[in-house]
Amino acid sequence: MDYTRQFGSYQLVEIGKGEKTVAAYADDVRRFREWLDLHAVERGLAPGWEEVNARHIRGYTAWLSSERIQTRKDGTRVTMKPVGGKYLRRVTASLRVWFDYLRDVEKVRPDNPAREIKAPKLPKRHPGALTTDEVSQLIKAAVEHSRTSERLRNWTLVAFLFHTGLRVSELCELRITDIQHRDRLPHALRVIGKGNKERRVILSAEAKRALHQWLQERAHIEASAPLEVDASFVWLVPAGKKRGEGISPAGVRALLRRLGPLANLTKRVYPHLLRHSFATEAVKHGAKIHGLKEVLGHSSIATTGVYLHADEGELEQVAAVMPSVLGR
Repeated sequence: MDYTRQFGSYQLVEIGKGEKTVAAYADDVRRFREWLDLHAVERGLAPGWEEVNARHIRGYTAWLSSERIQTRKDGTRVTMKPVGGKYLRRVTASLRVWFDYLRDVEKVRPDNPAREIKAPKLPKRHPGALTTDEVSQLIKAAVEHSRTSERLRNWTLVAFLFHTGLRVSELCELRITDIQHRDRLPHALRVIGKGNKERRVILSAEAKRALHQWLQERAHIEASAPLEVDASFVWLVPAGKKRGEGISPAGVRALLRRLGPLANLTKRVYPHLLRHSFATEAVKHGAKIHGLKEVLGHSSIATTGVYLHADEGELEQVAAVMPSVLGR
């Protein structure tokens, strides 16, 4: 029996996982099934889901970790390079969730063989980030190198993204009703993050300023948008055929990709880089890690912990405060 369709629905509806996460689960399970079937042709074995054990999973991850020949649908054979540790961790996590489902929901087996597999450890590294000067250069480029109709939207969007640390999908899904006002000014946001988890984000002074300026312009765009257009999103396309529609994640990525070189930045600029920059600056200026976790919408404090890195001066300060125990 094929349990994958029910598995996807269960993860979306009952567990509340995001669509992209569920799609990744399904893709990883499908690829593992294809490998099992190929293995069966070669070895004369065709284990059902209730028969798969840790040995099969280890064989699959070893296969992924090696250079291998793979046959495409058109019959051509290509050499595939070994996958990295990050992908292996994802595959292991997907199979753990899959076999948990088969054990706990479908009741087709009493155990989870994927729980016997240790995911490869990844080296800890701090995410890249822009300095505040570089963010200022990016905003300046948005002012100087945007069409008149898009200028205000572009610079306020960049400033808002940096000052809130939102994921690009969260930014694009924000609606007017998600803004909470205080004294007639934007004060906080209701954000729906990964897995449809809701959180509240308080706006910084500059985020309030940028959003307030954009909302004044946005009101004119919404008023003149075609009736069939859903103009309830916060960040709208200000001109052209799509006037009044919400800006897409691809649109935000394209904007930042264009602005990076215009701002004389050597780094590739993308939405998540501004999220990293927000978190890095927040920690640098004293934000508590638990508060930052809530603002970023992380499910684990370990994810937020990657921003807790010390610079050379802080390391020297730690060494300097150590008391003497050797005498003179």
